[in-house]
Amino acid sequence: MSEKPEKAADDPFAQMVQFYDDWTKTWAGAMSQMVASKSFADSMAQQLEGSLSTVGMVRRQISDLMEQYLQQMSLPTRKEVVSLAERLTKIEMHLDDLDAKLDEVLDHLKAK
Repeated sequence: MSEKPEKAADDPFAQMVQFYDDWTKTWAGAMSQMVASKSFADSMAQQLEGSLSTVGMVRRQISDLMEQYLQQMSLPTRKEVVSLAERLTKIEMHLDDLDAKLDEVLDHLKAK
């Protein structure tokens, strides 16, 4: 047990390590208090809101530019492809309904 204090006394970096530990604990406490404050939360909310509105604006501009590009290239836009897919799905559903009704009519005719 007497070797540990001697090692600490002989270690030239022990004071630096102790200073670093104390310094990080002090800053961690100060940062924890700052982050927990309402003013910090309000500030972060404002920054996040500004960032999100900017991202939304850029996204709309890119979407508009992409739509114009696709129109110039005579290619369908995403909106047009989705609309077409919805219409095809409705047609398939109607065909399935007609097929089911036709099966019912055929079964009814076979029963007679």
